[in-house]
Amino acid sequence: MTTFDDGEVLINGKYCNVEEFRKKSCYILQDFALHKKLTVLETLKIAADLKLSSKVSGVDKTEIVLDVLRVLGLDANLETQVDRLSGGECKRLSIGVELLTNPPVMFLDEPTSGLDSVSACQVVSHLKNLARAGRNVVCVIHQPSSRLLEFFDDIYVISHGQCIYSGPLSDVVEDLKGAGYECPQFYNRADFLLEVASGERPGDLSVLIERATKGIQFSCLEKGVKNGKEEHSELSKMLNGNGKLATTTSRDINKYPTSQWQQFRVLLKRSFICISRDMIVTQFKIIVHFLVGLLIGFIYYNVGNDGAKVSANISLLFFIIMFLYFSNSIPIVLFYPYESKIFYREYLNNWYGFLPYVYSKILSEIPCLMISILSTFIPIYYLSSQPVDTQRILLLVNIYLLTGFVALFAGLAIGTQFDPQLAIFMMPAIGLPLIVFSGYFIHYNELPVVLLPLTWISFFRYIFEGSFHAIYSFNRKNLDCHQIFCYFRSVPKILDLMDMKENTYTMDVLGIIGWIVLFKILFLIALKMKVRQFTR
Repeated sequence: MTTFDDGEVLINGKYCNVEEFRKKSCYILQDFALHKKLTVLETLKIAADLKLSSKVSGVDKTEIVLDVLRVLGLDANLETQVDRLSGGECKRLSIGVELLTNPPVMFLDEPTSGLDSVSACQVVSHLKNLARAGRNVVCVIHQPSSRLLEFFDDIYVISHGQCIYSGPLSDVVEDLKGAGYECPQFYNRADFLLEVASGERPGDLSVLIERATKGIQFSCLEKGVKNGKEEHSELSKMLNGNGKLATTTSRDINKYPTSQWQQFRVLLKRSFICISRDMIVTQFKIIVHFLVGLLIGFIYYNVGNDGAKVSANISLLFFIIMFLYFSNSIPIVLFYPYESKIFYREYLNNWYGFLPYVYSKILSEIPCLMISILSTFIPIYYLSSQPVDTQRILLLVNIYLLTGFVALFAGLAIGTQFDPQLAIFMMPAIGLPLIVFSGYFIHYNELPVVLLPLTWISFFRYIFEGSFHAIYSFNRKNLDCHQIFCYFRSVPKILDLMDMKENTYTMDVLGIIGWIVLFKILFLIALKMKVRQFTR
């Protein structure tokens, strides 16, 4: 099988550098993912901050954004969120995002798919205006109507993977007639082309394939048109007289238009805006965490310092761990795959670097993560009458925050590597076997010797052990007893019961940090692998 690396990219029969061509062109996917919680104006402003040089002033960027909005007829939707736009408006916005840098060549994959006839005509009409302004606009259109077909200057007709016509739209009927395919008078040209391409019209397609020896020439690459006068376009200047790409130095062309710090700031701002407006990911999540904290706090009311209810208190500690881990990892697994599509498109179009995106993503998740964890921790801790000791509170909060980070990076790693349907299965499939070796269901001294090493590779062991030591170690006094006799009133007996006589809190923290680093590395590797799949 021939891969992309084995082929050649030519512009009008001349060799070109793929990386440089990508900088002077844009590719708009059929399913163009956009941040749904941003407004139209915010989407273009943030795109301008990332795609336009830092030398361009804020006033000039705003003027460019407003010009693009006017050209595409979106100036009446400035403050409308993307998720409230119609299909045609979303298509035009996706075009506007790439139009900010004024690329001389634009590729669009089925820009009319999923649109009604009116919206489709509006989109193609705007594309026609862009072509008249001196750009090459190349579209893939399936089964165009006669009205849509009239917008195009040149067409490239494919049948069974082979070109059967390449040239001006006005010559297609005569050209097909010369090959034995005659279009009836007053017949729809679009329907006629579809019938020929699908083999419904009698004739020999091999004749058409032989006649279509040359594809469309992107004439605008040789000569640009601006205000009715001819001038050399940017891409034609990149080609020297031998048809090779003109030599450039690293000083002439930078990979990204802005610095990594600027990229990080813009991406972080965008992430904070999207997270703050998302009802499910942020607001609903925090409310649910708080309500669960209240519910569990009332269920386990006053068990924390009662020597007769030690088993209930240990169950409470374990439940908190399970809730914090799965409630913070599952939403990421579900929602991140969609966001990752936006990253792949923007990263491959040289909007920003890899690391600015990764660290802006991680940093933007931290505030919501911390608020959610504290919303659960505070009501549970005080309603269940745990020790009112600043040191123990800080130690326990530290364990729960680290648990949140384990959930965050585990969700990112699995959400990046797998589709949502498979990822939602992989989360418990990976986590549940590790839970068995946490020390809660079966104590370490009860495990077979051959299975004992497995406890050291379970991050749930370190989390449970760390939270247990935060509550019961560090010289805690004996518990209260409101019955005749409480065997577990003595704290050393509780530690002996759970086979945790030795205080390993520091080692537990280091173990959790080790898992955080491991999941982060897996996330970076998975993201890099996905990027490479798109560039093959």
